[in-house]
Amino acid sequence: MCGLSGAVNPTGAPPLDEPTLVAMRDALLHRGPDDADHWIGPGVALASRRLAILDLSRRGRMPMMSPTGRFRIVYNGEVYNFGELRAHLEARGHSFVSQSDTEVILRLFEIEGPAMLERLNGMFALAIWDSVERSLFLARDRLGVKPLYHATHRGRFLFASEQKALFAAGVPARFNPAAWEELLCFRYVAGEDTVYEGVKRLLPGHYLVWKDGAVKVRRWWSLAERARRAGAVPSGDPASWYRETFDSSVGLRRISDVPVGVLLSGGLDSSSVAASLALKAGRGVASFTVRFTEAGYDEGPLAGEVARLLGLEPHELTVGPDHLLDRLRRASYLNDEPLAHGNDLHILAIAEYAKPRVTVLLSGEGGDETLAGYVRYRPLRYPGWLRLARFTAPALAAFRLGSRIGKLAKFLRLGTPASLVLYNACDVFPADLERLGMRPEGELRHRRGVLQEASELYPADLVRQAMYSDQHTFLCSVLDRNDRMTMGASIECRVPFLDYRLVEGLAALPSHVLLGGRQGKPLLRRAMGDRLPASVLRHPKWGFGVPWSRYLREIPELRGLVRDLVRLEPLRNGPFDHARLGSVVDSFLAGDDSDQSLVRGLVMLAVWYDACLRGQPGLPGRG
Repeated sequence: MCGLSGAVNPTGAPPLDEPTLVAMRDALLHRGPDDADHWIGPGVALASRRLAILDLSRRGRMPMMSPTGRFRIVYNGEVYNFGELRAHLEARGHSFVSQSDTEVILRLFEIEGPAMLERLNGMFALAIWDSVERSLFLARDRLGVKPLYHATHRGRFLFASEQKALFAAGVPARFNPAAWEELLCFRYVAGEDTVYEGVKRLLPGHYLVWKDGAVKVRRWWSLAERARRAGAVPSGDPASWYRETFDSSVGLRRISDVPVGVLLSGGLDSSSVAASLALKAGRGVASFTVRFTEAGYDEGPLAGEVARLLGLEPHELTVGPDHLLDRLRRASYLNDEPLAHGNDLHILAIAEYAKPRVTVLLSGEGGDETLAGYVRYRPLRYPGWLRLARFTAPALAAFRLGSRIGKLAKFLRLGTPASLVLYNACDVFPADLERLGMRPEGELRHRRGVLQEASELYPADLVRQAMYSDQHTFLCSVLDRNDRMTMGASIECRVPFLDYRLVEGLAALPSHVLLGGRQGKPLLRRAMGDRLPASVLRHPKWGFGVPWSRYLREIPELRGLVRDLVRLEPLRNGPFDHARLGSVVDSFLAGDDSDQSLVRGLVMLAVWYDACLRGQPGLPGRG
């Protein structure tokens, strides 16, 4: 687990001087406090910060060179089946000097090139320099658990695990005004584009080849293609298949030379991870739970019951409303983008709390997107009812719009089935932006492309379309959050629900297996229910909620921030009618929850701008 960075130059001259490369590398100190190194060659510069997980010795140091000297690699992540891959190579006569997965990946690439990606079961972002072809190879894991960004600046191609490393090398940090609509509705810019002009994201399941200044991007993994393959899941007993594969996934993610723990909320997903981990590791696994002083948001008692049943070693951290603005700024800086989820800084807090005890955490992320866990999917199960319900939307609008029924009223006004899927994860809709004087265009090219794939794979099945879309958009924001907040504390977070065998198999299952029954996630309940307390199985879907509306109104420094939103960047120069925006803010502060999600999103934008952009060179209009 590391932070990687580097640059290439088509002229053959060093793309970066050593101080700049080191600055780029050390902007990622939090991703790798255990070791660091760099290398500069003709036309190339590579650097790595290392968080030692496998082979803690210097033999695992990067950049790592192949035995022939032709290839060098910097790499971030873990390939969990590297032992099996190493044994395969050793049987063919290859030898190794370290116990790291990095060396195995490099050797596989030397032999097979990009085709070796198919062999890897893990989370990874990697860069490999070929000194013979004078080409750079970048690749990212199937679901995008590990991040990778790139930019072209002054003829050089630069890449890094986080955008802040690109800025340390001179790439300008400028807000991308084309992102406004997507940021406000979805809270996250999906696809290759980001909130920064000229900074691109390498998409999950893609690789990139740079040579002589030209860049070619290829998709090496497509969930739609894999789902179409027959026989992905034994047809007899999906629950047994899921249980066996899930246990295998958790077992692989125990591979570590440092202590491993589990993030435990008390919900079905994290409890399932904890149960499988305890089954394999025995009693005494460390669990970490965030607690709240607000009883309506505290799942601590449920997590405690799970910990007692499984024999875990429980650790709890109560996160109160103190110093929230400072913590928001720190989380925004680590995230590089506006915070998209209400619990980002709480995950950072629990990761920092866990760091003295463990270096690896397992979490339950990905269960909702792959097993149809979100409550917001339920209306999509009944397309005919939705068509009829459109006529009741004006009557529903009489309810408080901050309520679930009020949100449903706004959702129904979207009209077409495609729009209902496209905006399924949203709390802010185009009509809300129109009320602010914006003119939403709804282009959303990447999201609509994903939706087209989803509709071709699951015609007329809106729930499966929404799940597929989430797996390629919303889940990316969740995984980015997980990576940045845990790596911000120098913790590696692993996600067993996103083992590609599970993801591909579930995508191939018929919908009735995933959606049957009155309770959510029936397949997971059948597969794991006998390991969990009845209280967890009975507990309604909760999520990891945070009382942000109350915080924003009652904590003086946050209330002042909300009051001043119209005068803060980037909102001050945003595409709004300032009088209308001011009216929304005033209504929220007076207790109206109709636009609470919009106000919270605007607050996160203002905090992000202050934490990540203020003071950066080349930024006009700073206040």
